[in-house]
Amino acid sequence: MVYIVALIVITLDQWIKWLVNTHLTVGTGYTIWEGILQILYVRNTGAAFSLLLNDQIFLILVAAVVAMVIVIVDRKFAKGQRGLQVTLGLLLGGALGNLIDRVWHGYVIDYIYLTFIRFPVFNLADSSIVIALFILVLRSWRKKQNVSSPGE
Repeated sequence: MVYIVALIVITLDQWIKWLVNTHLTVGTGYTIWEGILQILYVRNTGAAFSLLLNDQIFLILVAAVVAMVIVIVDRKFAKGQRGLQVTLGLLLGGALGNLIDRVWHGYVIDYIYLTFIRFPVFNLADSSIVIALFILVLRSWRKKQNVSSPGE
């Protein structure tokens, strides 16, 4: 399940990036939903949300290590746990989606711009990573709540 979800994320992410790269020029975009959402072509040399700008080798190594850790966690801990497998798939797909861009282009193609808030442009891979991390934190918090509840 991890690899199916990761493949879906990578495929969608790379397809959208191809569309953006093919049909837009850097810095241009178009409005999807006035005042809410715009597709805006940005080349990001940093990590998610433009962190660690211009440190490609480090970011490639981090993505590769994250991918290896996800594979190990999947094999050792995620057997029979669909929710965890889907979450790991989102994380792996996001990490590899951006890794492909870094290796292929030397930057990540970002395109989702929420015009109603001041927030960096991002992409589907970034979103998958953030959603996966949110789910992992929530799962961890819920487990701690369940462990501490019986003893009260």
